Amino acid sequence: MNVEDIGQRGLPALDKRVEFRATVLLEKRLVKRKFWQSHAWYLDTVALGDGVSQHDGQGEFAYQRPGGDVFRWDGLRITLYKDACERYWHALISDKPKIYVVCRDSDDESSAHDVAPLVVTADYDEALAFAETDDLTLSAPIPPQLYRYMEDFVLTHYRPVPFKKRKRKNWSEDHGRRA
Repeated sequence: MNVEDIGQRGLPALDKRVEFRATVLLEKRLVKRKFWQSHAWYLDTVALGDGVSQHDGQGEFAYQRPGGDVFRWDGLRITLYKDACERYWHALISDKPKIYVVCRDSDDESSAHDVAPLVVTADYDEALAFAETDDLTLSAPIPPQLYRYMEDFVLTHYRPVPFKKRKRKNWSEDHGRRA
């Protein structure tokens, strides 16, 4: 689905899920301490929609920054599910809405990278589930076009359930007094 057309067409009311292409940009920085140094990965951004590359580039060099090198992974997808609208709503009303990229150790021996993006999600619970299994989970602010898309998706599909206070059970009426 084309992210840029959301305002014109709106969302189909019957879609249980909607997905679109994403390109992930990860920054590899060299972290130096007193007696050691190692590489650390940071999520630079996630580009969405039809403007992203059509091919499946895996870890291609994009550009260099003073802090490190930025690499791009194409061919990923982000999916919004109708049954996760409440979680998206909570993400949208938070102070700093985030997008998450889950990375795993790269299986490609010829690759110069030790990680590869696996999942792109806006769902904190999904990202947390991957983080609990020791997968590298990176976050960045939600791109503006995804924010608008999620907002439209939530407004189309989410209907909050009104809070109902449960009624207390009167235990004194059950079986009389115990002796």
